[in-house]
Amino acid sequence: MRWWWITGLAIGWAQFLPNLGGQRVGISALTFLKIDPSPRSVGMAGASVAMAGDPFYAYLNPGALTRVGAGVGFSHTFWIAGLDYSYAAFSLPWRVSHRLGWQAQFLNSGPIERRTEYQSQGTGEYFYATYWATGPVYAYEFSDRFSAGGSFKLVREALDVFQATTWVVDVGFLYWTDVRDFRFGVLVQNFGPNSRLRTRDKRYRDLPLDAYPPPTLFALGAAIRAWTHDHHKIEAALQLNHPNDNTENLRFGVEYQYASVLFIRAGQKLGVREQYVPTAGVGLMRGWGRGRIRIDYAAEWLARLGLQHRISIMWLSHADQEKTRE
Repeated sequence: MRWWWITGLAIGWAQFLPNLGGQRVGISALTFLKIDPSPRSVGMAGASVAMAGDPFYAYLNPGALTRVGAGVGFSHTFWIAGLDYSYAAFSLPWRVSHRLGWQAQFLNSGPIERRTEYQSQGTGEYFYATYWATGPVYAYEFSDRFSAGGSFKLVREALDVFQATTWVVDVGFLYWTDVRDFRFGVLVQNFGPNSRLRTRDKRYRDLPLDAYPPPTLFALGAAIRAWTHDHHKIEAALQLNHPNDNTENLRFGVEYQYASVLFIRAGQKLGVREQYVPTAGVGLMRGWGRGRIRIDYAAEWLARLGLQHRISIMWLSHADQEKTRE
């Protein structure tokens, strides 16, 4: 009976609730801020706000960064239309209950040939589109169960002769229980003022350029250690997203671990248009020096936009492993 109830709820969500917020589609700027840099998160369909364990939580949920000691990570996403998206983050413990970190994300178009209505094959001139955001991250552990954190990001957009500079903040919370490591997370991401493109080029100064908000997201999530046996473990996660520029959606994800060496992940999005194919990912981790090296990969099918690949490498101190198991 329980499974029939869960299946009915999922079908009802997929059929009705995705209409909520449909009138807001496409109202935000700086949408590169929405690109998930973590292969682990993408492999679980983005159901990661209540998970923890690596420096990428500077982006995913600053409140979960207290479950990470010293660590550094880099990722690269082979994004749509030949775009390249890169992300880097590190975290450091400070005075036991504090965590300090930094993150940076960068999207680059490469050279784009300029075209006009009279020269559709190109003029021989090129322009670029570049976007980046960077800033500090801080998290504080109020107790062994509850932590909170935040980040500040300076954001820069440059499209040919047009530029925009603004800022956004993220705020996250994580509550960890002793019942099967059940966790509950809350995230407000990319909250900040409107962004407006400007230019010093006299040819375009009279263009009526409007200001648009950043892609703010409110997310609620939960995760639990669903099953363990010897060296085997399965974690399950659920997340509800409420973006300001699209419909509400629900994400499910699972992660299988074998001896903290092999990781296999899968996930499903409900309420995200044209993304009906499950996501998948894999990870490998082994000892190196005073910590461990972990390599992750994820694949995500974006319908007409094709298959997207993400890969990351990170170093985690052994203290991170102990903290995660507590």
